[in-house]
Amino acid sequence: MIPESILVVHTGLDDLPPTVLACLSQSEIQRADQFKAPRRRQQFLCGRALLRAVLDRYTGDPAASHVLTANEDGKPRCANGPAVSIAHSGNVVVCAATDEGEIGIDIEVPGRRRHIKGIAENYFAEDEARWLTTQPNDRFYMLWVLKEAWLKATGSGLAGGLDSLSCIVTPPDIVVRNADHELKALSLYAVERALIGLATTIATHEAVIVNQWKPASGRFETNSGARLIAATNRPTRRV
Repeated sequence: MIPESILVVHTGLDDLPPTVLACLSQSEIQRADQFKAPRRRQQFLCGRALLRAVLDRYTGDPAASHVLTANEDGKPRCANGPAVSIAHSGNVVVCAATDEGEIGIDIEVPGRRRHIKGIAENYFAEDEARWLTTQPNDRFYMLWVLKEAWLKATGSGLAGGLDSLSCIVTPPDIVVRNADHELKALSLYAVERALIGLATTIATHEAVIVNQWKPASGRFETNSGARLIAATNRPTRRV
């Protein structure tokens, strides 16, 4: 059990052994079967298996024992458990949990085809769009994952508007210029080529633990390969 901290765990889209799939509920298996694309089905199964493994590690209660629901935006909720958030991009799935406040996490692999200039001009805050014209492309993706993570933390999803949070990333710092909701902490990590954005409604990311989950063995590796890029309040973390 890991009380009063933020646990972030990532994993790859490996084949899931039967012992891991056994922790999923029947409704989760049925939902996975609704996906026609095999890759999308694998992402869903891996995300839910990772989520349950994280809840097992965080609370000490068996993975299969947790009752999971979702809000209108699809964000998972754990009955009588910590706040959680999951995301996936490419071959990486990531999950976060905390027992203080709300949490949101997002992941993006830079380089995917996006009309960066057009998205920034139409959906980001004006000062961010202007700033991005002088920055390398990776800054766009840094803002993107932070905004997505924050919208998940607030529970508003994309309907809340990407411009509801305005911030600038100049590693190792994230400077928040404006936020429609009560913003407390943002942090940005890298795992291989992927960028991970983390947002919470607690005051600071003082105790962030980043692990890598190995589905075949069920082990959590503390040598996760993650590195901290920037934060609003630079956390004391174990990665």
